[in-house]
Amino acid sequence: MTAATATKARAHRSPAEVYDVVDGMRLHRLHATSEEQYPVPIVLVPSLLSKWYVFDLHPARSMAAFLRDHQYDVWVVDWAKPHRKRPTPGFEHYVDDYLGAAIDDITGAVDVDQVSILGYSLGGVMATVFAASYPERIRNLITLTTPIDFHRTGLTAMWARYFPVDPFVDFWGNVPGWFIRANFSVSAIARVPALWQAFGEDMKTAEGRSVVRAVRRWINDGVPVAGEMYRTLVRDCYKHNLLLRGGLPIGGRRVRLDAIDAAILTITAAEDPLCPPASAEALNRAAASEDETAITVPGSHLGAVIGQRAHHLLWTRIVDWLEHRSGHHPADWYGDVT
Repeated sequence: MTAATATKARAHRSPAEVYDVVDGMRLHRLHATSEEQYPVPIVLVPSLLSKWYVFDLHPARSMAAFLRDHQYDVWVVDWAKPHRKRPTPGFEHYVDDYLGAAIDDITGAVDVDQVSILGYSLGGVMATVFAASYPERIRNLITLTTPIDFHRTGLTAMWARYFPVDPFVDFWGNVPGWFIRANFSVSAIARVPALWQAFGEDMKTAEGRSVVRAVRRWINDGVPVAGEMYRTLVRDCYKHNLLLRGGLPIGGRRVRLDAIDAAILTITAAEDPLCPPASAEALNRAAASEDETAITVPGSHLGAVIGQRAHHLLWTRIVDWLEHRSGHHPADWYGDVT
């Protein structure tokens, strides 16, 4: 990890330090706002299908800043745009080489052995696979609208059953951004009521309209997806459900969810056809953790994260859950020292 570069808030983003990790991947670090902070840092892992700043979208919609302001050392993964070379990066590269390098750098910088990790959507799949592969590195695992039982994802699972992913990836290499946006747009049409519930009221105020513009920028700011990762996702996860069945091949090993012994918080959204609660909560039954919680919040796949009610319906519950699972409370820790 190269030396950090301090950056000013840009496009409504919070001030952060940016670290180059490996192969174009970066980490954005938001320091806690006081010297007193929890000793266990939290790593936010976005989906591979969209940009990292969903966690820091706008001053009124920033989960990263909220966690920072509650005395957590927050690190946000910024996946690199995949190269056009073939073969393209696969699951093992994202889990072992990219996420593994990021967590190595974080634990080295903070001088801890473990981190808390929160993965959103398919970022939660990466976080879960990492926690199953390297359980000694993860203290707390939070999955946010993350499919685990892929056969319970409704229309997406049905689509994957018939989609010719092998010739598609063989032809394109990386999956083009326009293909991802087209799929997102089609699914968004079916979720208009939930999206309006999440952001419609924002249109009544100037700040709210600014939030909606930020949401639109993020939705349209798509990235191509590494072809081999996409092949594994569609074929092995959505079509054959190998992650839940304990046979997902990653880097010469088989990923087993019963290797996970971290504390688990599984979060689902009530109006989310992309990841119904039954799909996400399969993790709680499959993992070996003795400390597992599942909650469902109102909202859509996106609205649950950055909608109007995300602050008090989701972010506060994450903070409450993490409080006694992140080492000493800052006030108690500093009180002991004195």
